[in-house]
Amino acid sequence: MIPEQITQELDELNKDGIVITAEAKDDGFIHLLSDAYPLPSGYNKKLTKLLIKLPKSYPNGKPDMFWADLDLELSSGPFKEGISIENIYGVQWKRFSWHLKHWNPGHDSLKTYLEFINRGLEAFKK
Repeated sequence: MIPEQITQELDELNKDGIVITAEAKDDGFIHLLSDAYPLPSGYNKKLTKLLIKLPKSYPNGKPDMFWADLDLELSSGPFKEGISIENIYGVQWKRFSWHLKHWNPGHDSLKTYLEFINRGLEAFKK
């Protein structure tokens, strides 16, 4: 079962053109998946699959890290740091071990987490 708050936040993102689906998993997380998440210039592709794991205590429990296509690279070559390979349900993903420093469950949301990811992707390519 997906909590109502997550469903509402995903509906808002979908209205903005960011299509993300949610699935409760046995690992204690809710997996959010976008099959075509847009990337900034500076990467070897324009879109990637994006996986975010939300703790079931969300929004009190914050998202941490995210996963993208295994073949995602910088246009200039492979990533040099902060990336590892992880197998999730039989699929290999590139894990980005980027951690939020601050999370306010009364203010932050999936939208602000995606903004965190986008800022990191912009900064990481430099």
